[in-house]
Amino acid sequence: MIDSAGLTEDDTVIEIGPGLGALTKELSMRAKKVIAIEKDKRLHEFLSKNLGFENLELIQGDALKYNIKERVKVVGNLPYYISSPILTRLLDNRMFIDSMFITVQKEFAARLVAGPGSKDYSSLSCYAQFYAEPEILFTVKKNAFYPAPKVDSSFLKIDIRKQPLCLTDEKKLFKIIRTCFEKRRKTILSSLAWNKEFGTREKISRILVRSGISGERRPETVSLGEFVKLTEASERG
Repeated sequence: MIDSAGLTEDDTVIEIGPGLGALTKELSMRAKKVIAIEKDKRLHEFLSKNLGFENLELIQGDALKYNIKERVKVVGNLPYYISSPILTRLLDNRMFIDSMFITVQKEFAARLVAGPGSKDYSSLSCYAQFYAEPEILFTVKKNAFYPAPKVDSSFLKIDIRKQPLCLTDEKKLFKIIRTCFEKRRKTILSSLAWNKEFGTREKISRILVRSGISGERRPETVSLGEFVKLTEASERG
C-alpha cells in the first residue's frame, strides 16, 4: 500500500482511521507531514503514547467533519459502514487532493469502478467517475486485518481529475442520475416521469429523443456521457 502511493519527502498525507498505527509509522517515515484522524479516543491515546514522529499530527475527531486546508494525498483504511459518506466528503474537498489510496470493502470498490451494463453500476459510480479516476490495484484478504472483517477488501487508487469530465449543470446532472437509479428496474423514461420535477412523460420523451437515448433503456445501461447529454438536452426544455 505504501509503495503504491508513491510518496515523496514533499508530500503531506492525510490518513483516515490509523487504528494501531501500522500504516501511520510507515507514512511518517516517508512523507513530509502526516495528519492522522482517529475517531476512537482509546486508539488516539494509544497512538499518542506509541508514535513520536515530529512530522505526525494526531487528531482525535470525525473525518466527516475535518476540513482539508492544504494540498494532500489521502491514504487509509476507510471504515466500511461510512465509506460512501467519507468518499463523498473527500470528493467535495477535491480541490485540495492530488490522489487517494484507500482500502474499502470489495463490493464497494466494485461499485466505484463499474461501467454501464454491470450490476454494480450505480449513481455512486457516476459521481466518482465524474470527478476522479478510480482503479482497483489489488485485493486484501480479510485475514490481513485484526480483528478480521467478514469480507475481503480492495485497495484503490483514485486520481482526482484536474477538471470534471465535462462542463454541465452538475447539480442537475446528479439529480437526474439519482432519480434514474432509484427506480433502476424501470425504464429510464418511467424513472424520470415518476419524478414530476422533470415535466410530463411527453416532455421527457422529447428530451430523450433529442439526447439520442431510447426511453425503453434501463438506467444501468446508460453511460455517464449519455447522462451528460440528457442533462444538456433537458436544459433546452
